[in-house]
Amino acid sequence: MGNLEGEAFAEPRAMRFVTGKRRKSWNRNVVALGLASGFMEPLASTSIHLIQSAIARLTAFFPSAGFEQADIDEFNAHSDIEVDAIRDFLITHYHATERSDTPFWDYCRTMDVPESVSQRMALFRSNGRVFRNGNELFAEPSWVQVMHGQRVIPRGYHALVDVYSEEKIAEYLANIRGVIGNCVQAMPTHEAFIARHCATAG
Repeated sequence: MGNLEGEAFAEPRAMRFVTGKRRKSWNRNVVALGLASGFMEPLASTSIHLIQSAIARLTAFFPSAGFEQADIDEFNAHSDIEVDAIRDFLITHYHATERSDTPFWDYCRTMDVPESVSQRMALFRSNGRVFRNGNELFAEPSWVQVMHGQRVIPRGYHALVDVYSEEKIAEYLANIRGVIGNCVQAMPTHEAFIARHCATAG
């Protein structure tokens, strides 16, 4: 409330939710999609992606007549893999924190996490390596950003980097910086985009 620039129009409301998923997204002749199948977290909302991927998966396994348990089991297995990967990405945001100013952040920093999270963090700490598992939602750049952003610093780097001179590496990075800069210059600001496309009438 102290960060508001003007007068508050209402009191803030705490949003309570239960994180989790159904044991079976597809059970008998019922398929749960979107929020009907589970809920992860509001800040990194993944619900639209999960709806789209579940529809695509359902199309691939859609029965011609009746229901085959093998199809249902495979659909559910892929659903679980996808949700677990998103869960790991979200947990990493909280667990990799250096904050210790509140009991909440103390808990997040010291909590038990799935082995898959510990393994990803250990792999990144060793030599900055990130590997994407199958078609999981968050690709390598996203994992690098969350790790590096939380100051999980690798102890080493890939040996192939030494094949290139520092000048070549600087040129490569400068090219990336230039492409990003050109894109930023061409795009409207957030405020201008909202004014043009999302403004309320009156």
